Amino acid sequence: MPIIKGKYGEWVVNSKLQKLGDAYTVFHDVYIPNGERGLTQVDHIVTSEYGVFVIETKHYSGWIFGDEYKPYWTQVIYKRKTKMHNPIRQNYGHVQALFTYIGQAEMKDVHSIIAFSPNSTFKFKKDFTLAHVIQFTELLATIKQYKERRINETTVREINAKLGELLVEDKREKKRLKADHLQSIRKVKGAKQTARPHTGDSKNMSTQVASTLQTTCPKCGGQLTMKAGRYGKFYGCSNYPGCRFTENLNTKQQSV
Repeated sequence: MPIIKGKYGEWVVNSKLQKLGDAYTVFHDVYIPNGERGLTQVDHIVTSEYGVFVIETKHYSGWIFGDEYKPYWTQVIYKRKTKMHNPIRQNYGHVQALFTYIGQAEMKDVHSIIAFSPNSTFKFKKDFTLAHVIQFTELLATIKQYKERRINETTVREINAKLGELLVEDKREKKRLKADHLQSIRKVKGAKQTARPHTGDSKNMSTQVASTLQTTCPKCGGQLTMKAGRYGKFYGCSNYPGCRFTENLNTKQQSV
């Protein structure tokens, strides 16, 4: 049921996006190569001269509680509470994978959108700064509020060509990509579990601390991900631009 509901939500959003008009190009269910995790699955990407929009759909009902920087959000239906991964963090990873793949690391006009089912009720205490968190009915208006042409036509064509290379029509190939994506997720989870120490094992404890230093932002607790910059590779916080912590890959010199 969760898979069916998720696919239905993606279909609803995709149907709405088709109404944007000729100035926009819509890509649906895209698997982007990721140097660290193999593949990253993105629900929708919309490109235009007004900006690029990376959309994560959540076909959830009930009350939705969450904070921009917390690792988990909560769905409440009557007295039942269910945890979900913070979709803002999740979509940030999608945006970073997109930057790497299209070779546009300096592009600023990329907007993260988290689109929930209208059956949900938001119970957020603070506004969000890193993403638009909306319902399906607000999607077109959210995209079209950006009316200034910010990306030149040539760059948009180049981005579309790169994303077009990822489109897969063959059902068997699509199934294989999904399997590879799930396998990469399992590997990451397995690596995290392996890093957990046994009680009283000081050696494993040291390993865990070292691992935490490499993957957790000491400033805000966000996830550190490897990035490629002008001067080489470095670790950057997943909560950027709200948190600007970086760590040099080679020297481990930190700056805030």
